[in-house]
Amino acid sequence: MHSVLQILEEATASKGPDLISLADLKLALGITDNSEDASLQTAITFQSRLIAEYCDRRFGRAQALEKFTFNRGEIMQSQQALTLSLYPVSQVDEVSTAGATAQNWEFDAQSGRLWLPTNYLWGNYGGYYTSGYYWIAPYVVEVVYSGGYDLPEEAPARLQRAVIECVNGVRTHSTYGLRDPSIREVQHGDTRISYVTQQFAAGTTAQHLTPSVADLINCFRREYVA
Repeated sequence: MHSVLQILEEATASKGPDLISLADLKLALGITDNSEDASLQTAITFQSRLIAEYCDRRFGRAQALEKFTFNRGEIMQSQQALTLSLYPVSQVDEVSTAGATAQNWEFDAQSGRLWLPTNYLWGNYGGYYTSGYYWIAPYVVEVVYSGGYDLPEEAPARLQRAVIECVNGVRTHSTYGLRDPSIREVQHGDTRISYVTQQFAAGTTAQHLTPSVADLINCFRREYVA
């Protein structure tokens, strides 16, 4: 199964991607003047995007239409749920398939999981009636809903802390002349020096994030069909 997300409506103030305000970042870092405001704001946006990409999520609030398509021969068990891309979910407006509106669906706001009506077996498996169930021939489910956080105010503390650590790490390297963390190897003549980051040594795939940041945000990584 795969899904395609279409944003229908969003407010500029809450769509993100910034996970923390400039004022809150400066307060956390103990910065009292305005000399770094432009660079800090750019860093907030960049690090927020990195975190969103790592979590495979869009955190900002919006109203969306999400289309779920079942793979050929795929059947979803009654205890399984669709996982909406924008969560927490504030409201589900409509669930439909083949132009018909579904009834009696349920959802969990915090996780974004949505359970389809149990009087159907959902999937891409043709269509016939047997033993009290109807196998749905249409294999696309459309959900219109609203979800996400009103950014940056509603961003969870762990996400905000992750941005603070990311920005502070880059700022510290720049301020004190430490090695640029983006440099992986230096070569001069026959001499070559390779740098191995802590996260690379630990085997993580998030090589642009420190282990402490990854630990902060792992719980926000997007879930799929559950």
